[in-house]
Amino acid sequence: MKNLLPLSLLLLTLPVQAERLADGLADALTDDLAACSAVEAPAARLACYDRLAERHAPAGALPETAEAELAARPATAPRVRAPNFSDPVIHAAPHTSPLQARWELTADADRGTFGLRPHRQNYAMVKFTSRGNDQPFNPLLELAPGPEQGLDKHEVKFQLSFKTKLLGNVLGTGSNLWMGYTQQSNWQIFNGSVSRPFRETNYEPELMWVAPLQLSLGELKLRYASLGYVHQSNGRSDPLSRSWDRLFAEVGAEYGNLAVWFRPWWRIPESSERDDNPDIQKYIGRGELVGVLRHDDHVYSLKLRNNFDRKHNRGSIHADWSFPLAGELRGYVRLFSGYGESMIDYNWRQTSLGLGIILTDRL
Repeated sequence: MKNLLPLSLLLLTLPVQAERLADGLADALTDDLAACSAVEAPAARLACYDRLAERHAPAGALPETAEAELAARPATAPRVRAPNFSDPVIHAAPHTSPLQARWELTADADRGTFGLRPHRQNYAMVKFTSRGNDQPFNPLLELAPGPEQGLDKHEVKFQLSFKTKLLGNVLGTGSNLWMGYTQQSNWQIFNGSVSRPFRETNYEPELMWVAPLQLSLGELKLRYASLGYVHQSNGRSDPLSRSWDRLFAEVGAEYGNLAVWFRPWWRIPESSERDDNPDIQKYIGRGELVGVLRHDDHVYSLKLRNNFDRKHNRGSIHADWSFPLAGELRGYVRLFSGYGESMIDYNWRQTSLGLGIILTDRL
C-alpha cells in the first residue's frame, strides 16, 4: 500500500501536467505565428510558416517528399523578385517609398492613366517682400506703360499644380510618360488704389518621361531618372512678355526620411528678335536641387537654384515648412531669397516671407 500511494498521486496529477504542457505549446505556437505574420515580404513570410510547420509537426506527419524538400530549403528566406511590369499578372510589389509613389514606379502605386494627381505644391498665402518691384519691365521701361506701377509690398500668392499619366509601362520598361501643369498667381488684393490687379500670373506646362532606378550608394537609394520639356511664360504679348523653353534631366534619391532630386536644364535658344528675356538663365539659373524631409506630420523642404557661374553667381533659396492645422488642412510658411520668384521678377533680387495654407505638398 505504501508503494501504491505515490503512484496514485502521480496518476491524479497527470491531467493537470498535460494541460499545462499543452498550454505552453499553444502559447509558443501563437508567438511563432505572430512573428511569421509580421514578415512583410510574401516569400519570406511563406518560408517562415513552412519552417514553423516543420518544427511543430509530429514525427512522420509529413510525407517523405515534403520532409526532404523542407530539409533542402535554405535557412534564410529567398529574396523577393522585383515586379516585372511586362508580366501579364503583376506580382506583389515591394515596399513603395514616397518618391516611387509620387511617380507610380511600383505595381502597388500604379493608379492607371489620365487621372489627376498633385504635381508641385498647391497653396495660398499672404506674401510680404523686402523690395517691391515697382518697375517690373526693366530693361524695357521705354516700352512699358509708365515707370511706376504703385504696387504694394504685400499681396496674395497662390499656386495650382497637377499632373496626369499619359502612358504607363512605356515599351515594357516600367517607366511612365506624364504631362504636368502649374499656374502661379500674384494678386494685389489689398491694393485698392490700383483696382486690386493680378500683378503676375505664370503658366508652366511640362512633359516628363520617368523611369525607375534600382541603384544604391550606401544608404542613398536612387529611385528614378527623368527627361522632359517645360515651357514657362506669363501669357502676355510684347513688350510685357516673359517666356522660355527648356529641356531637362532629373534624378531622384532617398536617404531615410530625406528625399532629394536634382534637375539641370538647357534653354532652347530663340532668335534675338523673339527673345524677350535673353539673360534669364543668368538670374534664375541653370538647374535646381530640391530636398524634402518628413518628420512626424511636419514637412520641411529646401529648393536651391543656381546659374553655375563662379564669377557672376546668382540664384535663389526657397525654404518651406508645412504642418497640420485641422483634418487635412495644413499651415504653410515659406521664405524666399534671390532672383526669379516670378517671371516678371526674374532679374529682381528680393527676400519674401509667406504665411498661409497648403493643400498638397511636394511629397
